[in-house]
Amino acid sequence: MKGLILWVGWNVFLSLIPVALAYAVAGLAGPSFNSVNPLRKTMVIVVGLTWLAFLPNACYLLTEWRHFLDQLGYSSLTFRWHQDSGAALELMVNTLFYLCYSGTGILTFALAIRPVARVFRDAGAKLWVWGIPLFMLNSLAVYLGLVLRFNSWEMLTKPGTIWTATASLGSRPVLTSFILAFAVFLWVVYWIMDIWVDGFAVRWRSIMEREKA
Repeated sequence: MKGLILWVGWNVFLSLIPVALAYAVAGLAGPSFNSVNPLRKTMVIVVGLTWLAFLPNACYLLTEWRHFLDQLGYSSLTFRWHQDSGAALELMVNTLFYLCYSGTGILTFALAIRPVARVFRDAGAKLWVWGIPLFMLNSLAVYLGLVLRFNSWEMLTKPGTIWTATASLGSRPVLTSFILAFAVFLWVVYWIMDIWVDGFAVRWRSIMEREKA
């Protein structure tokens, strides 16, 4: 149990880093990125690149369902829960856990993009201009982390190895198609969560206004 808590806690912590970096980017950029001085622009770019490197840690949590599926296979819960009430309870608890766990990743992924998206909009960039490369890079990064086991900081320590692994995708069209499909999935997930967060904020303000009245 202790190992599970440490593993989940570490992954959630990593998913929160791009959220903090996103708000740092927005704070440095201010209300108008085009009007800030060169020093602050440089700081925005540096922090923004760091944000980009850590952003996949949030959407990576969506892939943690593979552990749930492995657990089902090892314990045969899907076969035992009909006759064993303990197995049924274990199945429900594990399902709820992974729903909350992956849900945390979905939420942090959206929260980590929204402030940066505002900076792009204020700078006059169109959605597709930054959206297409952003979600494709995140999908690629999830593959590099999930399958090839690279970490975010290895972009600095092993850039040549990562570039070689990325370039090899040119000869693997099926895998490349899966990466592109996952990029579209991430974009849809972000779009849905972006709408949900806006709706939640409106409802929360409405509740607070009624409490003050």
